[in-house]
Amino acid sequence: MLSPLATLLFTWAAVYSYAGVYFCMLHARRPTHREYLGFGLLCFGLATWSAGAAIGSDARDPSVLSGAIQIEYIGGFVTVVYFVDFATQLVGREAPRLVRAAYAFGYVGLVATASGFLLVPSARFSGGLRDLSGYAEPVFTLPGAVLVAGALFFAAWSVWTLARGREEHPDLRVVVWAAAVAVGAAVYDSLLRFTGGDGPFLLEHVALLPILTVVWVLLRRFVRAADQLGERTDELRRSYSELRVVQEELVRKEQLAAVGELSAVIAHEVRNPLAIIKNAVSSLRRPSLRDADRGVLLGILDEEVDRLNRLVRDLLAYARPVEPKGRAVDLVTIAREAIDKALSNHPKPDAIEVQIDADGPTDMHGDPDLLRQALTNIADNAAQAMPDGGALRVRLRPRSGRVPSVILEFQDTGGGMDALVRAKALDPFFTTRPAGTGLGLAIVDRVVRNHGGEVSIESEAKVGTTVRITLPRERPSSVPPPPEGL
Repeated sequence: MLSPLATLLFTWAAVYSYAGVYFCMLHARRPTHREYLGFGLLCFGLATWSAGAAIGSDARDPSVLSGAIQIEYIGGFVTVVYFVDFATQLVGREAPRLVRAAYAFGYVGLVATASGFLLVPSARFSGGLRDLSGYAEPVFTLPGAVLVAGALFFAAWSVWTLARGREEHPDLRVVVWAAAVAVGAAVYDSLLRFTGGDGPFLLEHVALLPILTVVWVLLRRFVRAADQLGERTDELRRSYSELRVVQEELVRKEQLAAVGELSAVIAHEVRNPLAIIKNAVSSLRRPSLRDADRGVLLGILDEEVDRLNRLVRDLLAYARPVEPKGRAVDLVTIAREAIDKALSNHPKPDAIEVQIDADGPTDMHGDPDLLRQALTNIADNAAQAMPDGGALRVRLRPRSGRVPSVILEFQDTGGGMDALVRAKALDPFFTTRPAGTGLGLAIVDRVVRNHGGEVSIESEAKVGTTVRITLPRERPSSVPPPPEGL
């Protein structure tokens, strides 16, 4: 049965162990706070020290007592090492050389203790702490005494480190006094062992004072950090709301700018077809008009009406705000649908050889309707560049990296572009075709950019054109998401 003293010491060991587990788990949640880990391991060292003292308090055999003292000092060296590390972390003052020296010293102390070099085996009793059937407690060897003195030095240095941080961290004042009392108790216990004097050991009891004060300081800092995090969350919430308002305002301004730009292009682009239509209608009113001429004029009317229809369609598509509605899509399927739609308007669809190659996963998160519209515009441009037929190759391949993406390449064998045309190809309302609106690739560029991607063009006159699109598989948001719980 355990004595009251052994029961009390095992209780302290349990308390220190609980504190060690708690702060190690707290460090696992907040790994940037190394002081939590240092304090947790320090508590485990004190738990080991107290457990050894509990075993030794009821020991009636010299070998059991010797083993108990070894357990104590194993815990003691662990405590000292992490006390040094913890003190520097707590005050925010790096001392890498001394910390490394403390770790090296602790390693030597652990090896010496575990190897039995710290103590001299029990001698015949000549007075001391316990009467063990004619034997006295083990005493320190000279190297053991040096190691214990070194441990006391490192512990005292840690108290001094905490004292230096009192001005910057006022909450450490109570910790400094409690730690100083514990180091004093350690000195007293060591002198008691050195001299073989009678008296109770104090460290395993007194160590509870600095543990409680440090727990108070760390939990106080934890609560303060949680309050600061709450304040920053509120600031982020307000910033998000302001950013959302600004983005909505920018969208409105973009729409107004598009309207102004569209007004100018409508005045230019619509006037010519209307003039042609007016002339054709005037000619159709002539009573002497021949049937052949009437057919030509009606064809002109159809052509100009189609041109106006395409212009209105593209203008609406360009002016409409692009807001992708993301969902899982397969780019191979969308590319095939886009090519089929583009070739349906080609005079010689069978003369264009289509090849689609996929070198890996081609799924992504995006708006299928907008992507289909963009790829249709690219395929339509490629088909129009090959009026008499040719080859259209579409290649899709994944790209790894910081932002996993999918690359699409539309390569045709049309007439190609010179450097000047290639430089302006993505500009709104720029076209080299008489019936073109100049908005096809501009719409492509807007759709791709609003998906977080980019468009590039490679072309050589009389060789062909390659339009390359890079799309992130997971579309990044243009506005950061609101803080959790907003």
